[in-house]
Amino acid sequence: MPTWTSKPARTLHRIAAVREYMATNVLGPGGFRCGNLQSCRNSALYTRSGTLKRPPREFWEGQMSHIGLHYDMVEDGRPWRVMLLAMEVGRAWEHISLEERREDQDNAINVSFSQRKPHMRGTTSALRLAFGRRAGADRAGELLELTNAGYQHVMACYALVNLRLCSAVAAGTTNSAATEVMSANCLAHLVATVRALEPTVCVLQGSTIRSAIDPAIENCESLSHELPLEYVTLGGIDTIVANFPHPYQRGRNVHLNWGTSSNTAYLTDVVAPTLRAAREFALS
Repeated sequence: MPTWTSKPARTLHRIAAVREYMATNVLGPGGFRCGNLQSCRNSALYTRSGTLKRPPREFWEGQMSHIGLHYDMVEDGRPWRVMLLAMEVGRAWEHISLEERREDQDNAINVSFSQRKPHMRGTTSALRLAFGRRAGADRAGELLELTNAGYQHVMACYALVNLRLCSAVAAGTTNSAATEVMSANCLAHLVATVRALEPTVCVLQGSTIRSAIDPAIENCESLSHELPLEYVTLGGIDTIVANFPHPYQRGRNVHLNWGTSSNTAYLTDVVAPTLRAAREFALS
């Protein structure tokens, strides 16, 4: 078994850097101040001409990231920082601070695997695999024993960052209605976050995320012919990127589902070997 240690003081420094950037450019004590708000809102609610309303949609602004207090992990003396990159929060909750988002993660930590929503089940599986565990539904497999902090849940040891810091959904649903304009406008905020967090591995949770972040990728090297794994320079930071669809898939894409249970075919055949390969590349 590997020996795990965290560096909470280093993590607090990173959180402070993200908070300072967001307070100046997105959301802070001065309120919501992103200069792209009107552009993003119009792209979500109106047609390109700006004159016709799209089908009913809801738009929620200012939704920050979750950064676990033990994000800076060290495995057998080697840094191991895990960041999951999802699409958006997708819930009717505006002006969510970094602290509120971290507290909100307790809603997933404090319930069993089966009680979590599919996105969080997939996230749990990805984290277990990223920390060298097998996927599973048992509580013990979600806990890491840290030499400096006792047992900590894997969700306290990672960052959950969204491509978009505002959400647009079809009215009355959680179905994303985000636009390319929103993704492009938020890219600078994502780059600033990545520079502050310096992830060792970045796990994408959305089929369109990889193309959306491509303008911020300077170098790219495929690490496998069979698996969706790359070594890239993202916003000036070298990181391993594992590229997966959103964990919850239905209909014709149900074969890509890896969030309904801990043993779906896609999780077993693609997600697990990809994250094992990421660990081998980074930690060998």
